[in-house]
Amino acid sequence: MSRRRPKLLILVAPATALALAFACPTPSRAAVVERFETDPLLPGNANAFAGEGDVDAHFAYLPEEPPHFRGDRPGALRVLYDTTLPAGRISAPLGQVLSLDDDFDLGAILTIRSEGYDASPDGFDQIAFGLWNSRTTGLARTAFPSDSFDLLEFDYFANVTPFGGPFLSPSVFGGNVADNAFFNFSFASSQVALPLDVPLLCRLHYGAGPRALTVTVSRIVRGVSLEPIPGAAVTVDLSGIRPTFLLDSLGVAAYTEGFPSLHAQVDYDLLYQGALPLPFAAPGRRVRSATAPPATPGAGSGRGVRPGTRIPSQN
Repeated sequence: MSRRRPKLLILVAPATALALAFACPTPSRAAVVERFETDPLLPGNANAFAGEGDVDAHFAYLPEEPPHFRGDRPGALRVLYDTTLPAGRISAPLGQVLSLDDDFDLGAILTIRSEGYDASPDGFDQIAFGLWNSRTTGLARTAFPSDSFDLLEFDYFANVTPFGGPFLSPSVFGGNVADNAFFNFSFASSQVALPLDVPLLCRLHYGAGPRALTVTVSRIVRGVSLEPIPGAAVTVDLSGIRPTFLLDSLGVAAYTEGFPSLHAQVDYDLLYQGALPLPFAAPGRRVRSATAPPATPGAGSGRGVRPGTRIPSQN
């Protein structure tokens, strides 16, 4: 039989309480972490995802999907990237607005399925997730003029064309300039084929000081160990973005081309903005080194970089 301990009530004078409040550390910026343990679009989800465009055609929640790696939970969000369908996307609010003056991180764990996979050499379209503005970022990302203002995006173009490929090509669009998002735009590319049927940790870090976005992709090997994909690292120079982007949402987007450019099923097990969540954020976690040829610079701003032998556990 347990005994209940009496509660201790401490009365503090108002002046003392105010001093204690200022002495406490200021809480860090809120992070958004979605592990897809439940359907993100159902009422009651902590991250309040909402859909736009043709959501039903592109997004399906798989509650019975087994864990894909150690530390994963049952369930996954399957995204169909099919360019013959109208565009659709889902997103959750950040609870803040990020600009060029803020350091920030985001990323995802995703698996590109080989079943039904087809990337046409006659097309050019991407597997994409990222940050955008709930009011100003449109769905016509692939149009010209484009309405995708205020967008920072992980883009993997799986197509192999006469120009090369596949390409890891993160893209960033700033505020509206002359009603065409491509007039305030930067990207960089690394020619690399991401492996299929393997969970991949895709990380993006933006540094306000150097005005640079760095993107890396690692495969999850035994346990929660990470192995960089050779060549899957690229840095985008954002010093030419004017006016700044204003980002308030985190999400996944599937675009349209009107013809069969890309057909890919991608399972998402993690989507986050903020510090890399556990178990991958264990202090001092090392990744296996990878020998990689120099990345191929893109035609836009920025330059390719080689993956390092260590990924910081926190940014």
